[in-house]
Amino acid sequence: LLSLATFRQVVETVSSLHKDGVFHRDIKPANVFIGIDGIPILGDLGIAFLPDLAERLTFTNESVGPRDYMPPWAETEDRLDKVSGHFDVYMLGKLLWCMAAGRLKLIREWYTRADFDLTKSFQNDPRMHMINAVLEKCLHDDPEKCLPRATELLTVVDAHLDVMRRGGQLLRDGVPMPCRICGMGFYQPSGPATASSKEALALLSGSFTVPGNSPSSWQQDGVLHVRRFECDHCRHIELFRI
Repeated sequence: LLSLATFRQVVETVSSLHKDGVFHRDIKPANVFIGIDGIPILGDLGIAFLPDLAERLTFTNESVGPRDYMPPWAETEDRLDKVSGHFDVYMLGKLLWCMAAGRLKLIREWYTRADFDLTKSFQNDPRMHMINAVLEKCLHDDPEKCLPRATELLTVVDAHLDVMRRGGQLLRDGVPMPCRICGMGFYQPSGPATASSKEALALLSGSFTVPGNSPSSWQQDGVLHVRRFECDHCRHIELFRI
């Protein structure tokens, strides 16, 4: 949560640059500084792309950007005349991975490979699946598959931060589900994961029955199909809608 919240502030800075048509092109951990108030500061705009600039700082056959963080489509022998927000979004993805992993280098777009997959390094932390969901919007070898600007990335980050702060998580296969009661165990399916393992709860409506009076009549409003999960530590049972 702290990594993503801190990362959000960097994305907000880059988003402001993109709104003015400015692209940083040198986003990496070494260029992120922490101010005295704890707020991250993105520095070193020495190779930033400025719109409508009469002279460019780069020449033919000169690649621009930090080698370990620049997108693969920028590694060209020709001058990159078309610079867009995809460039910074890709490097922001690398930055987020470094912040969450505590490491300085992610090779290419390998965040889903075993040696670099955060969900493997932190197997019991469901929030790492959300980090990967953000990386999924940034790290591609095709610029058209990346989000076009940091402005759109900021929206994605805010959505996942909101879920984290409310204690939610992604509902995907393989995502660990910590027990909300003991906080030590994890919910596991109770019974085989088959179509026949689901249970049905009748949804009823009616009036309250006062002891000693005739029982009230109830009517069925519908059926809710659920699966039962049980904490592997405290045995608390939760029902999840199917």
